[in-house]
Amino acid sequence: MAARRIEVITGHLRRHNLSPNPVAAQNYEYTLDCGPLTKEQKDFYEKNGYLVIKKLIPDDILEKCRQHFVDLCNGAVDKGPMVMMREIALMEAGYTGENLYNKVQDILYDNVFSLYTEYPKLLDVISSFTGPNIMGMHSMLINKPPGTTRHPPHQDLYYFPFRPANRIVASWTAMEDVYKENGSLFVIPGSHKGELFIHRYPVSDDNKINKAYHGIQNEFEIAPESERVYVPMEKGDTVFFHPIMVHGSGPNTTKNFRKAISCHYAASECNYIETKGTVQEGIANEITAIAKSKGLDVDFKTAMYYRAKDLRGERINL
Repeated sequence: MAARRIEVITGHLRRHNLSPNPVAAQNYEYTLDCGPLTKEQKDFYEKNGYLVIKKLIPDDILEKCRQHFVDLCNGAVDKGPMVMMREIALMEAGYTGENLYNKVQDILYDNVFSLYTEYPKLLDVISSFTGPNIMGMHSMLINKPPGTTRHPPHQDLYYFPFRPANRIVASWTAMEDVYKENGSLFVIPGSHKGELFIHRYPVSDDNKINKAYHGIQNEFEIAPESERVYVPMEKGDTVFFHPIMVHGSGPNTTKNFRKAISCHYAASECNYIETKGTVQEGIANEITAIAKSKGLDVDFKTAMYYRAKDLRGERINL
């Protein structure tokens, strides 16, 4: 049986042009000698910490995901273990359905959303960052209805109790055209080479702060407006970015929706870490408290373990 499994895995790697033992290519720290990325694409990611690939995801997949989200918002389908999140300001204004919900999380095990998270061409690109053993770790569809607030500058590694950071990558796909006015992503190029900063809830005059929308402390020192690069995208375009890269998004000041679907992937060889006494202790305690409020007595690492899904290759540590 073991020999047969090795034969199957090796055949799979050949079909997808993957190395069974990927290593960082010469002079590369953040990408691997594995997967379909060109030298120019790797060079850009190594320098900037993000990379946009045009029209990677077909329209039909995005439309199925969009309609599924609308059905979830309207209560037409069962959400199961997925988590629906609401914008506080929109809730207080009395909005309902698609105009109220700004996110659905933990979509890895959903049959419709998995059309995106497990799309073969997407996973091929992911392998250039993780290698052949790919875990889906954190997933969501993000909705910005008209009037939705900003997401302050932050680093996704803050939410992840596993390392190394260089074997973690996010995919973020525009489900419709995205531009500055409707809340496009902005990035701080090169910030992936820095450190993980202290995060907190942003200061708000009206105290309308969305749950788990933490931002970097002293954000205008670390992510000044002059260094923010906005990333306009067309439907189907996908941006990949490093978990330490500082990024955020602006408010939606238009009369239309802005949707994106996203997943964080990691090499299954990554290991869980202890967050007590680190800058992640606060978010670890918050996630543990949320789990307990739902009757689950689990710690940060255990919560992440059961949310994860092995998508390609072998599940080793995560």
